[in-house]
Amino acid sequence: MSNQKHTIVLSLLVFTAAACGGSSNAGKTTTATQTDSIAAEAPAEALPTAEEILARSIEVSGGEEMLRSIKSYRMKGTMSVPAQNISGELSLVGATNGRVVVNVKIPGIGNERNGSDGTTVWSMSAMTGSRVLTGAERERTLRDADLLKELNWKNYYKSAETTGTEDIDGKTAYTVKMVDNTDVAETRFYDKESGLLVRQMGTVKTQMGEMKNDMHFRDFKEMGGILMAGTVEVEVMGMKQVMKTTSVEVNVEVTDETFALPDEIKKLVEAAK
Repeated sequence: MSNQKHTIVLSLLVFTAAACGGSSNAGKTTTATQTDSIAAEAPAEALPTAEEILARSIEVSGGEEMLRSIKSYRMKGTMSVPAQNISGELSLVGATNGRVVVNVKIPGIGNERNGSDGTTVWSMSAMTGSRVLTGAERERTLRDADLLKELNWKNYYKSAETTGTEDIDGKTAYTVKMVDNTDVAETRFYDKESGLLVRQMGTVKTQMGEMKNDMHFRDFKEMGGILMAGTVEVEVMGMKQVMKTTSVEVNVEVTDETFALPDEIKKLVEAAK
């Protein structure tokens, strides 16, 4: 496999897993000579708590009642690497109890598949072959597969703190630092005006080690009754990938067979017993 394909496949491990400073006032000091001028200024606006920011994001995206009404969904879209003139098809089916199947088909590279039947989390990759995921990879996949993960975020994160504000694409966003139950930290950026999540930065633990990723959420539109990003830009290992969602259906018909383990994965599960 060429170095180019090697890098693309590695970054796909992050991209398909769960289809994740400067203007902050934190740590700013004040000198004695500034006291009088600061006293004359209007008091600084108090920052909302992380819990308040997350709750508002849920509300503007469709609300708790709508989220709880969704028992399954099917999403279709495209995935591309603009710098390499590479594009492919993306499809995802998810349902309650942590069940999900993700398929990415890229000509010249192959198919990338990830899934979970709610217990066993697996991956079939052109780079790494067939694997049963464990540890942090498994926990992250099950978290991302939870249809109510935003409502149930306290089940997956041990802390969440508003750390300040940042300028994101010319607009002010609240910054929220979150640490999950596997001690992996991420920083989320919520647009102050709309309340929507517009950027997320963090580190993902993979079979190949830790990978930093930077995601931008753009082109928000209502799909399946939920206001969501139509475009997600992901930068991993210096490579920018773009996912565009073309359709979302909710409460589609699914069966256990939809999330059944592939034969290769079944063999791995049996061999591990």
